[in-house]
Amino acid sequence: MRVYSLKGEPRQANGTPEARRLRRMGKVPCALYGKNSLSETFSIPQSEAQKIVFTPHVYLFELHLLTKTYNAILREYQLHPVYDVVLHLDFMACEPEDEISIALPVKLTGIAEGVQMGGKLVPLARRLKVRGKVKDLPESLVIDISALKLGKTLIVGNVQLPGLQILASPDTAIARVEVPRALRAQQA
Repeated sequence: MRVYSLKGEPRQANGTPEARRLRRMGKVPCALYGKNSLSETFSIPQSEAQKIVFTPHVYLFELHLLTKTYNAILREYQLHPVYDVVLHLDFMACEPEDEISIALPVKLTGIAEGVQMGGKLVPLARRLKVRGKVKDLPESLVIDISALKLGKTLIVGNVQLPGLQILASPDTAIARVEVPRALRAQQA
C-alpha cells in the first residue's frame, strides 16, 4: 500500500462551532479512532483533504500529531452536498498485523481471448472490498483476464487473491467481454 505522510494540528475544542470556525479558516476537522479507546481530534488544510479524497488510490496514512505518530487508514469522509468541499474526515488507527476490511481498486491485466476474437472488454467493478492484514494489502487488486472468452463474465467466485479474503458476493461481476453486433449477425 502507498504511504501518505500527513501532519495534523490539534483542535482546540470539539463540536459544531469549532468545526465551523476551522472550515472558515480553510481547514478540515478530522478524528482518529483506534484500539484502547484511542480518540484524537485534529485538523488538516482543505487542499490536503482534497488530495486524499479525490484520488483513485488507497493510502496507509502516517499521521503526525504533535509528538505522536500513528498509522491509519481513511475510514469515512463527508462532502458538502452541493460543492466539492470536504467537511470531515475519520481515520482508523491500525498496526501492520491488524486485520482490516477495505475497498481496493481493481486493475485488470492481460488481453482477454474474447477481445482477440473481436469482442469488447467491459470493466464492471472499479473497487472490491477485501479483508486482510495491513502489511499484506496491495495498492490495487491485480486480476488477470487473459482466459476470459467471448460473451463470458468474470465473477468474484472465480478469483483467488493470496493473503486476502474478498468480501463481495461470489456472484459479483468484475469484467465481461461483450459480443459486438457485427459478430452476432455473422453467428446468426
